[in-house]
Amino acid sequence: MTAESEEDAADGRLTIRLERRGIRRYICSGCGGRTGRVRSARDRTWDDVPWASHRVTLVYGQRRVRCRRCGIRTERIDFADPKTRVTRRLRQQIGVDCQSMPTSHAAVRHGVSWGKARRAEQAFLADWDDTRPKRQPRHIGLDEIQRGKGQHFWTVLSDIVRGEVMGLRRDRTEAAATALLTEDLTGRQRAAIAAVCTDMHRPYLNAVGEVLKHAEIVFDKFHVLQHASAALDDVRRQEFFRAGAVMREHGRGKRWLLLRRWKTVRGSKRRELQTLFAANRRLFKAYVLREQLDRLWTYKTRPGVLNFLNGWINALRWQRLPEMERLGEFLFRHIEGIAAYCDHPVRFGVVESINTTIKAVLRRARGMRDERMLLLKLKWATAHPIRSARDLAAFLTAQPLYSNR
Repeated sequence: MTAESEEDAADGRLTIRLERRGIRRYICSGCGGRTGRVRSARDRTWDDVPWASHRVTLVYGQRRVRCRRCGIRTERIDFADPKTRVTRRLRQQIGVDCQSMPTSHAAVRHGVSWGKARRAEQAFLADWDDTRPKRQPRHIGLDEIQRGKGQHFWTVLSDIVRGEVMGLRRDRTEAAATALLTEDLTGRQRAAIAAVCTDMHRPYLNAVGEVLKHAEIVFDKFHVLQHASAALDDVRRQEFFRAGAVMREHGRGKRWLLLRRWKTVRGSKRRELQTLFAANRRLFKAYVLREQLDRLWTYKTRPGVLNFLNGWINALRWQRLPEMERLGEFLFRHIEGIAAYCDHPVRFGVVESINTTIKAVLRRARGMRDERMLLLKLKWATAHPIRSARDLAAFLTAQPLYSNR
């Protein structure tokens, strides 16, 4: 091994030439067998981790060998993957750095081009995803997330037991959901699933019923309460134009305050709600009915959920609230998915937190066109494989360069 510097400056590039010593037998890159028949040799270069302030370039005369099984193949290099121009340890450092900083910053830090840094990051994430164990979650989540402006949605498949992204497909159709459940899940994973947490989107329900026939559907609590808040907002809109000047005086600009939960309202805002409810009793009744729906997920048995919903619907009698009556009919049609929470207490907040993580990754990346790369970055961001210095050492492993036997 010889070293030479191209420049005399303190930050000049350092070139290290590697030579083989010992038995002249080379490893075939196709089958891994050893052979001593060499067809040709040519110098190739690889960028390596910097030494002090010097950027390091490795030079090695890579051979093309004649293999009995594969024919003419290139020699396998221990410190670098085939068809790459960076060493494995530099690829690992670039991949780790790109998860906490922009790719352009990581490229400048390690002295490589943006494209080379992006390819190194993708290879690092793909290798990490291929080598980690395949989990078999009992509860999964199926939800959509809006991407960009307009009606552009993606379907996200997540493991809500560990809070990790498992798959991603463009659009929110039944075909997209079916492809996620069949292609991104193995047979053992599908057999281990006991419950699927999703909303009342009909294409998702059809896909789950077709692929996971033994799994139960649990409706997401946040989506159910979202329908309840929409019904309350319809009541507010009707009362705003029906009740006249008194309602307009106290109800103007109170939409978002009215949609808040009572336990989150404090101080003067609570007094404003009390004044509004004193001015309009129908709006107060609708608000109380919306707050009572939170008790649906406190029951431990399915008959208890059914009895509560029947009592809630009976309380609407003579109240003259058609919006809440339609909400009651909607909940009664989906009572099986709501009551399934008694047998499968899934973690509702995990699905929404994963959507927040996806939006943060997209915002930091300023958008991403490569769907495979986006899925790998989302898996890394939600799996959190590095939590301590010991975890970091598992990725930044030292590669020996003094021998290529």
